[in-house]
Amino acid sequence: MRPSSFRYHKAESVDHALELLARFGEDGRPLAGGQSLVPMMNLRLAAPEHLVDIGGLPLTDIAFTDTAMRVGALVRHRQYLAEPRVAHHFPALHEAVTWIGHPTIRENGTTGGSLSHADPTAELALAAMLYDAVMIVRNTAGERRIAAADFFEDAYVTALQPGEMLVAAEFPLPPVGAAGAFVEFAERRGDFAIAAIGVSITVADGRIATAAIACSGAEPRPIRAPEIEMMLSGRPLTDPQSRAAGRRLAAAIDPVGTFLTTADYRKALIGELTARAIDTACARAASR
Repeated sequence: MRPSSFRYHKAESVDHALELLARFGEDGRPLAGGQSLVPMMNLRLAAPEHLVDIGGLPLTDIAFTDTAMRVGALVRHRQYLAEPRVAHHFPALHEAVTWIGHPTIRENGTTGGSLSHADPTAELALAAMLYDAVMIVRNTAGERRIAAADFFEDAYVTALQPGEMLVAAEFPLPPVGAAGAFVEFAERRGDFAIAAIGVSITVADGRIATAAIACSGAEPRPIRAPEIEMMLSGRPLTDPQSRAAGRRLAAAIDPVGTFLTTADYRKALIGELTARAIDTACARAASR
């Protein structure tokens, strides 16, 4: 299929892009790498009347401070893999990016495009939930910061308002010694995930001090698992009770069946992936 007709506009600056988006309102969409929006347009699942090309704007850096990593909206997926500090501070994020599509998609797809698209199976959205990322959103009136937990509202629905654009995502740096893991199951590498789990832990005296667990495949948006996180707190790295944690998470969720799999299979899969991710994160922490 072909997309419905639209008008193309090249943004010369961030302010220019915001002016155009404000003018077009609900009829305008920013275009970056096009890896999410263009296929939707070709299927007539999205039909913006105006496309604002932001691909040339200076939003392409991964920058670190003493407290956070700030990722520009136009950072390509491949850039995460080329920056060693991402793997060091955010191992689950680094692993998640390796599961995004195929090399061409990782070469062209952008952080802002993926997060704004809010595919419920998207790896970056799960990582943003796991690491308590904050979305930096701008319009012509100014800037606001939205926690990942509030940004993703439903499948393909975010807190972005007409005229707003995601310009960056900010990831707080985990404490020194934190460890993490990401596991995913798809029919083939690069396909849409059936389920995925991200885990990040901090450690004290050979035990899990704090834990964060994020899951996709359970609901129409990535979720955290606070009860399971509390369950892991205080457990020794050598015996985190990962199987029990996986069973508990599987029992707590109510996923829907899709053309990919049944709801029961998805529940069982999430339980298994949870156990594997916990075990991997603990093994990595123990080996340091």
